[in-house]
Amino acid sequence: MRNVVMLLALAGLAACHPQAEKEEPAKPAALTYEGGDYKDEAAKLAHGERLATILDCTGCHKSNLQGQNVTARDPSYGEMNAPNITLLLAKYSDDDFRRLLRDGVPKDGREFWFMPVESLQFLSDADLDAVIAYLRTFKPEGTQLPPIKKGKGFQEDLERGFGNSQQQVARYKAEPPPDLGPQHEFGRYLVQTTCTSCHNSKLQGYEGFTPNLNIAGTYSEAELTRLLTTGEGKVKKDLGMMSDVARNHFSRFTPKERSAIVSYILDRAERMQEQVHDSSRD
Repeated sequence: MRNVVMLLALAGLAACHPQAEKEEPAKPAALTYEGGDYKDEAAKLAHGERLATILDCTGCHKSNLQGQNVTARDPSYGEMNAPNITLLLAKYSDDDFRRLLRDGVPKDGREFWFMPVESLQFLSDADLDAVIAYLRTFKPEGTQLPPIKKGKGFQEDLERGFGNSQQQVARYKAEPPPDLGPQHEFGRYLVQTTCTSCHNSKLQGYEGFTPNLNIAGTYSEAELTRLLTTGEGKVKKDLGMMSDVARNHFSRFTPKERSAIVSYILDRAERMQEQVHDSSRD
């Protein structure tokens, strides 16, 4: 009897008070490269410096960010002049930079080609903010390079499927790399912000330029890890641009990042191979 009275009393108390509001489920933390949880300015700048190297900002714009003609060794291509960023910094607010890197829209409205904003658009706020903060540590120096000049090679790339930056941004949003489940969420984020800039939106490659990353299925985990660390290929030791990118940029991945990328790429290659096998039996 006592227990019944207690239960009725509790029920009465509950009736006298409004029902507690349901708590909203916590939003999942945004994916970032390791170090994206920086707590102070020094850590933020260190994170930005590493990402600027991994993402090849310094590869196209040079280590001093004063720009260069990235196709100087191939005059038939034209003159793809990566501009002097140090001279643009004062003209761009952080929001201007975000619009440039996420939407492919320069502040001055000029024609915009071949900066991999199609991949950079997927950077988390924490990662992108760190890159912008690092770029702002450079003092304005040097001279500005002239606008790009389009040659025969440029036109050939258009025929392979390259578009201007805004077209690339839209296509990469519509055609992302496959979602292979939560276990590959981190690796997919890293791949989407790096590998896709050369290997196309779904890693299907560009004809005459880069292969479909199904080719990674011929590598073991150890061999692919070595490639992304030292640039050494499985059969050919020097894979040209891929080896250069790996040595000079991807070598800055942390072991956790590299492992996540390798796991995602190998799983994708295996699943694609299974699809080919299944379709051949139908």
